[in-house]
Amino acid sequence: MTAAALRDRAEEPLELEWLGGAPEARLRRRRPGMDDLPWGTLDVHALGEAAVLEARRVWTQGAFTEYASAAGFNLMAALFLECRAPVDLTAAAADCVVDEMDHVELVARLLMELGGAAPLVADFGALAPVTTPGERPVVRAAEVALKVSCVGEALSVPAIAHAHAAASAPLVRAVLRRLLRDEGSHARVGAWFFEWAGDRLSRGDREHLGRVARSAIDAYAPLLSPPACEACHLPPDLGGGAGGTAAHARALRAAVDERVIPGLARLGIAVPS
Repeated sequence: MTAAALRDRAEEPLELEWLGGAPEARLRRRRPGMDDLPWGTLDVHALGEAAVLEARRVWTQGAFTEYASAAGFNLMAALFLECRAPVDLTAAAADCVVDEMDHVELVARLLMELGGAAPLVADFGALAPVTTPGERPVVRAAEVALKVSCVGEALSVPAIAHAHAAASAPLVRAVLRRLLRDEGSHARVGAWFFEWAGDRLSRGDREHLGRVARSAIDAYAPLLSPPACEACHLPPDLGGGAGGTAAHARALRAAVDERVIPGLARLGIAVPS
């Protein structure tokens, strides 16, 4: 990217639009049940101002994360096409984009029930993962599969499960359940890719991918250690999970040690310490 292009890029606020009509009808056919959730049951006045403000902050970040995941799976599907991955595997990656946009709507509607989103700005031109220039398409596809599916989505499953187990508000619990329903398959797309890639990846490729995986895991370091501000923790009934931020961090660390790294090892990717 040129210096001029970098200067032209700027952070913009997270603002979501809805077109309606035929596109909405198509999405409803593909992902039914959105309107069946217990909307209108969240009593924000009984929750307390501090809890609601923290919930708006956390769930706004959640909406952005789902949006970024859609960008990641979109790039993954494009690279699967480029390296001529199997048709059904490519379709699975592309279908995850629809899931993630469904999740964006889901979280946005929850935020409306909470009183609206918190301010958030981001560089929307840099949502998708960056791949290594000059690498073969199959290696670049593997990099994205690692970052998005084998690490990112694999960590989201225990995080959402931890929050769902303690959520008592019916609407929050239903939202988390719908998110959790999709995330398991999202975390498997990467493994399916590596099962297909097999001997298309050399020993050197796999060593490179191990370093990519290490970098991807390290990017989650802020979430693997509890912050000093325990008072900022989202209440369990709004999706914060039981045991505060320390318990959430322990769950993520366990997922890295017991699921992510061993899972990659089974796929032939050794993650350096």
